[in-house]
Amino acid sequence: MCNRYGYQAPVSRLADAFSEIRIPLVFEGGAVPNVEPREHIRPTNSAPILRPVDPAQPSAGVELAELRWWLIPFFYKGAVKDWKAMCTNARAETVATTATFREPFKRRRCLVPATHYFEWTGDKGAKTMWRFTRAGADLFCFAGLWDRAHTADGVVESFTIVTCAAGPDAAAYHTRQPVVLDPGQWGQWLDLGQDGRALLHAGPAGAIEARRADETPATAI
Repeated sequence: MCNRYGYQAPVSRLADAFSEIRIPLVFEGGAVPNVEPREHIRPTNSAPILRPVDPAQPSAGVELAELRWWLIPFFYKGAVKDWKAMCTNARAETVATTATFREPFKRRRCLVPATHYFEWTGDKGAKTMWRFTRAGADLFCFAGLWDRAHTADGVVESFTIVTCAAGPDAAAYHTRQPVVLDPGQWGQWLDLGQDGRALLHAGPAGAIEARRADETPATAI
C-alpha cells in the first residue's frame, strides 16, 4: 500500500534518466517546467506523472503532466467530493479486471516519478514512519494508471499507483508495496502492445532501502 510519497528531484534529472533509455521527455512549448520539490505528496494532491505523447508509440516521447492523486474513473459523472472509493492504489492482481482500472490499464498507463515513499509500523498513537528509497538511485518511477472523468465539477484528470505483494525489502513493514519499475522497464510498461502484468511485482532483495523518516534529512536532490 502507498498513501504517501515524495518527489524532490529537478526535472532536468528526470529528463536525463529518460535520455539514458532513449525516450525523450517532451515539454509543451519546449520550456522545462518548474516542478516544486515535495517531501510529502498525499491523496487528492496534484502531482507529476509521465504519459506517452502518442500511446501507440511510446518511444516517441513522454510528457509531464500534473494530475490529482486518487483516480476517478472515466464513467463517473457526479461531484468529485462524492467519489468515495479509495483509488490511490490499484492492486496488480486485479488491475486488468476491476471495473475502475481495467480501461486505464488497457489504454492509459503512466509512470509516477518519485524519490521516496513512506510506510508506518507500530500501534496507533505510537507509529514509526519509514522512508523508502531506491538503492543506488536518486529517483525512480512507480507503475501508474491515469484517467479523465467528465464530472459535475468539470473535467478531472487523475491517477493511481499500482501495488503488489511486498517483496523481501518491504515485507517487514507492510504486506503490500508500490510497484517500482527499473528504468529498462519504463518503456515496456507504457507500451500498450504489451500485456504489462509481468512487470507488476516486487524487485529482488536490496532493490529498495528503508530508514526511519526522522533520521532522513528532507532536502532536495
